[in-house]
Amino acid sequence: MNPIVNPTAWKTDNYKFVEKAFQYTYADRMNKLSPILGERTIKSIDLQLTGSGGYGELQPYDGNNLNIVEKHRGFNTILTPQEFSSSVVLGRKQIMIDKTGECRRTGAVLGSAAAMTVYLHVLRTLGSAFDESKVGGDGVCWANAAHPVASKGSEGRTFIPDEEAGTFSNLLHSALSVSAITDAQSKANRFVTPDGFPFLCEMDTLLVSPELEATAKKICGEDARLDPESANHGANPVYGLKYIVIGGGNDGFNGKQWAICDRRLMKELFVIAYNSKPEVMEGELDNPLKQMFTAYADFAVGWGDARQIIFSNPN
Repeated sequence: MNPIVNPTAWKTDNYKFVEKAFQYTYADRMNKLSPILGERTIKSIDLQLTGSGGYGELQPYDGNNLNIVEKHRGFNTILTPQEFSSSVVLGRKQIMIDKTGECRRTGAVLGSAAAMTVYLHVLRTLGSAFDESKVGGDGVCWANAAHPVASKGSEGRTFIPDEEAGTFSNLLHSALSVSAITDAQSKANRFVTPDGFPFLCEMDTLLVSPELEATAKKICGEDARLDPESANHGANPVYGLKYIVIGGGNDGFNGKQWAICDRRLMKELFVIAYNSKPEVMEGELDNPLKQMFTAYADFAVGWGDARQIIFSNPN
């Protein structure tokens, strides 16, 4: 009696090759943005990304009466993850000819597609910072001359600005230069939190358009110990500043656009909210001669505060 032949035995172990290549490629592509981009894993319809807020300074105590204070609130931004997927179908002959190679290529291509999907959403969020129709939790766009300092609280899920607390600007119109960077750093040191404390930050990372990469290298590169703009080539006050190019294809910063940020605070306040981090899974097909792999992710990208980054959009 002839043994029973499993018609789908050729599919065995294919998934592990695809999955390994997928995860490696995804992580490799996302490393570029990891210094300024945080991650939150959630299991809900959306995420309320909380900005800064607090109770202000302690009040003098008279020995008897406690000082009951109210919280000075910032703004929450609602991030609602969206599902994304792509599926690839491989044939039996296609895999049998070069099983390991074909599976690894498929995993790498799907991993790259997943990484680039997230990557482009990050670039678009930064690139749309100047777009007044793309507002955050405080009701204005990310790069704006009139961000509310604090809110009075919320009505439902909409936060109401506290007009008495005033506004602040994280928008410049200066061309990228050493002096423009130091001006931005000084400006950031004057920011205050909703409860009136100094907004402690270190503007240590430069974000530039692809067109400004050469300028960033001159300002921040290994040979930039001397100020390239100084007549006497004095010490460069921003030597050692890190930079990241924010742009690719039609997305991200364009032309002369740039920004400077505190990378530690960016990771707290500029995040990817994942309901499902990018993964690859094997799908079911009726055809025993074909095998399907699906890349899937459920995420959103957004910002919760504007104090940790200063943008410049030169005229």
